[in-house]
Amino acid sequence: MFRMSVNRRAMASSRTPSPPRAPAPEGGGCQIAELFSVLGRPHMLQILHVFEESDGAPIRFNELQSRLRISPKTLSQRLRTLVEAGFLARRAYNEIPPRVEYQPTPKTEELGELFRALDRWSERNTLHPVPMVSVVGRIPA
Repeated sequence: MFRMSVNRRAMASSRTPSPPRAPAPEGGGCQIAELFSVLGRPHMLQILHVFEESDGAPIRFNELQSRLRISPKTLSQRLRTLVEAGFLARRAYNEIPPRVEYQPTPKTEELGELFRALDRWSERNTLHPVPMVSVVGRIPA
């Protein structure tokens, strides 16, 4: 078999640079897309809902893990993202064994309205498919 070696650095430098991205509109038109990108990740809304229900009380990592049944790696990644986005505050204690607590910020507390709206919606609606009848073509006589 013949394999051709490629000098990837040479190819990368010969590419035409992509044009710079346009800045976001004054009103931050892309902010909702960015919010959906963060909150749309698996388990994010579940995690935030637990904090919204905590009435501002801090929650330890192990308690979150046992309540949500999420793998430690995934939970750790999601919590890191939520801290970076300003939804949670992280406090690590210099103790043995290590103790880490997370607390909701005012940003998370504002989501309470969203969760209550979703709760009302879920009481009126279902996620089960609605049976639909469709007829295509002629019905024999």
